[in-house]
Amino acid sequence: MIVQTWKKRGYLLLIIVAASACLLFFKCYRSPSDSFSRTAFVSVAEARALPEKKALPSMRRILGAQVSLFWSRDYEAVENRILDLKAAGVNTLIVRAFQNPGDRLYRFARPQRKTGVYFQTSHAPVVDPILAKIVSIGHRHALKVFAWMETRNMPLDLPHPKASRARRYCFETRSLEPIRMWSIFDETVEKRLIGLYKDVVRSGIDGILIQDDLIMYQYEDFSSKAVALFEKETGKGLDPAELYVDVFVDEKGRSLVSRYSNTFWIWARWKNRKLLDLARKLIRAAKATNPEIDIAMNFLYESVSDPKNALAWLSQSLPEATKLPIDFFAIMAYHRQIKKELQLSEAAVYDKISTMTATLLDQMDDPYKILMKVQMSDWDTREEIPPLEAHEIFQRIDNQGRVSLAFFPCSPQTPLQVIGHHFQ
Repeated sequence: MIVQTWKKRGYLLLIIVAASACLLFFKCYRSPSDSFSRTAFVSVAEARALPEKKALPSMRRILGAQVSLFWSRDYEAVENRILDLKAAGVNTLIVRAFQNPGDRLYRFARPQRKTGVYFQTSHAPVVDPILAKIVSIGHRHALKVFAWMETRNMPLDLPHPKASRARRYCFETRSLEPIRMWSIFDETVEKRLIGLYKDVVRSGIDGILIQDDLIMYQYEDFSSKAVALFEKETGKGLDPAELYVDVFVDEKGRSLVSRYSNTFWIWARWKNRKLLDLARKLIRAAKATNPEIDIAMNFLYESVSDPKNALAWLSQSLPEATKLPIDFFAIMAYHRQIKKELQLSEAAVYDKISTMTATLLDQMDDPYKILMKVQMSDWDTREEIPPLEAHEIFQRIDNQGRVSLAFFPCSPQTPLQVIGHHFQ
C-alpha cells in the first residue's frame, strides 16, 4: 500500500527531496522540555473503524512552527527566517518563552540570567525580554505568535524552592523522595504561575501553548499538602505500598506495575481534577488580561491512543480537558517516539497516526481545535526526519480530515517544501 502510494507520487516527492537538500545547513538539537521521559509504560491501542467525517463550522486553523531556538544572531536574521516560514504557509509561531538548564540560549539574546523567562515579570528570573520583539516582527508580517509556557517545570522565583517540590514514591527503595518538578499543591507555586501567565500576555502575544509538564506521574505527588488534601476530600488513606499491586523489575531494570488498587484509580482521577483546576485558573488569568488570547495545551499521544493508561501514568484525561475553555488541543503525535516506545513497524506507526487523527475528529466539536504536532527530528540521533517520511506523516493526517498542524522542532534544516505542500 505504502509502495503504491510512493509510485503515484514519485515525481512530486523527488522534487521535494531535491529542493529540501538545499536547506541543509546546520544541525538542530531538540529542546529537552517538549516531551518529558516517562517511566516505561507502553501499550498498543485497540484498532477501530474510521468514523464518518462531520461538516461543522470551524475556527481559525493553526499552521504552526514550534520554535525552541532561532538559529539567528540578530533580529534581522530572525525576521528573514520568519519570512521564509510565512512563505511556506506558516501562520503561527509558537516560541519558547522559558530558559531551563540544558536549553540552548537564543543567539541574539543578551542573557542576564542562566535560567528564567523571556518576558518582563517579577515572578521568575528574566533572561532577556525578547518575546515582545519577536511578537512585533511576527505581527509586522501578519503572523500570530504563541508563547510556549511551562508549569511544573517553570523556573520560578520562589522563597523556599525545596519546600515547593513534589515528592515521589521510589519503587526500588520503597521510600519517598523529592523531585525536580513543583508541587501544584503549594500555594506559592500557583500564585507565581498565575502571575507569570498574566505577564506573558502583556508582552503582546496572541496565544499560549501550555507545556506537557502539567501532568503528574503515577508515582507522585506524595508531598504533605497533597496527601492531606486527598485524604480530607476523599476519606481515603494514601499509603504508597497499597496503591501498586504486583510491582516487578523488567529485563532493563525498570520497576513496572502489573495492577493498581481501587484507591489508586480514585487518586489518579483526583489528581487529574486538580491539574485541570490549575489549568482553569491559568486560562482565566490569561483571558482576564486579554479576552482574545488563544489557549493551546499539549497532550501526550497516550491520551488519544491509550486513555486508561494516560490517566494512570500521567494523570491526564483528554475527555475531561475538553470541558475547559481550551481553543486548541495540541497532540504530540511524534511518530519516531511512538514507534520506539511501542516497538512498532514503520507501516504500523503510520496507521497509528491515521487512527489517532480519526479518533480525535470523532471526539472534537471542531476539527480546527485539533492541533496535530509532527516530529521533525529524531530525539535520539538528533538527525532531521527525511523529507519523504515527514511528507508521509502529514499525508496520513490530511487523509483523515482538515485539522490544525504544527511541526517541531523548527530548524534551518526543516524541509520547507514539505511544509509548504501541506500548509495550505
